Amino acid sequence: MMKRYAIFDLDGTLLDSMKIWDNIGDEFLKSYGITPPRDLAEILKTMSLKQSAEYFKKAFSLPPSEDEIIDIINKMAEEKYRAGVLLKPYAFEYLQKLKSQNVRMCIVTATDYTIAAEALRRLGAADYFEFIITCALAGCGKDDPKIYLLAADRFGCNPDEAVVFEDAFHCIKTAKNAGFYVVGVEDISARHDKREIQKISDCYINSFAEMGDFN
Repeated sequence: MMKRYAIFDLDGTLLDSMKIWDNIGDEFLKSYGITPPRDLAEILKTMSLKQSAEYFKKAFSLPPSEDEIIDIINKMAEEKYRAGVLLKPYAFEYLQKLKSQNVRMCIVTATDYTIAAEALRRLGAADYFEFIITCALAGCGKDDPKIYLLAADRFGCNPDEAVVFEDAFHCIKTAKNAGFYVVGVEDISARHDKREIQKISDCYINSFAEMGDFN
């Protein structure tokens, strides 16, 4: 049966933007004169922004509150997004195709709502999505199935009626375990997890140019 609902991750899946998030923790700590741990990107990669702020506050005893840390990082990210983050190759064409087939679409992302919505508007893709659910709005990270189930609930569908597009291993694992059909999307930020991603994904693509109809 053709899936009528599509849930898209944003960074690393639709947007070529993971380099921002891979480096922003380092930049944030350096702004306070702190040498970042070598494995900081690995430490943060499964965390929501709230969880990252909690980690920064506890691990480095920083003066800002957790909410202030979130605001600082969001402002840093917003500037970088405005500098020219782009859609990944063939993503726009694939969104057009799904729209023409009356597939209903949404975004599920760890990125701040305002940043995500502005990026989609700037790239001419906002109108393809009915809604955006962020980790902040869901109250959990993407290691919790609640965020994907919330999207299905908003659509009024069951998990097995929807497809989730994700690039990160922990997100793919979460969505798959929650009963969704999952398409793993190639991104350089997940290169070390590629084999595991390919094993658990229902479908794996290097580019949206490879996507036909999903069943």
